[in-house]
Amino acid sequence: MGAYGGYRFLEHVTDALVEAWGQTMEEAFSQAGLALFEIMLDTKNVHPKTSEEIQTSGHDEKELLYNYLEELLLLFEVKQLALGDFTVSSITPTQGEIRLKGKTSGEPYDRARHNGKVEVKGITYHLMEIEKHPAKVTVRFLLDL
Repeated sequence: MGAYGGYRFLEHVTDALVEAWGQTMEEAFSQAGLALFEIMLDTKNVHPKTSEEIQTSGHDEKELLYNYLEELLLLFEVKQLALGDFTVSSITPTQGEIRLKGKTSGEPYDRARHNGKVEVKGITYHLMEIEKHPAKVTVRFLLDL
């Protein structure tokens, strides 16, 4: 992870509004994955015992962000994995779509050890934004809690 990436939680009445950033789109998406899991558990308590390859696509950048976060949420819900390390290695436009390749690592979820927080019911398109500037990419998205 670069020295410039990060995330923060913005004020929202009922759900979690997240802003994540990095010097590149890949870094901003990686930070978005970390923020997603920080809402659900304490990522500092996750040890990288297993890894998962992530490959997804979308017809535009917003759909790609949605599909990426949805893929991560499914790893938590279906495989019961607590994830704490996220690396998006490439985001590449190809014939009519954008492809993402990355990797995440973690371990089997233990609610007590990982300090389970709140349940994320789903990712939404509501309030989703992607801003690109020469040295910074910022993504914002709303999580339905």
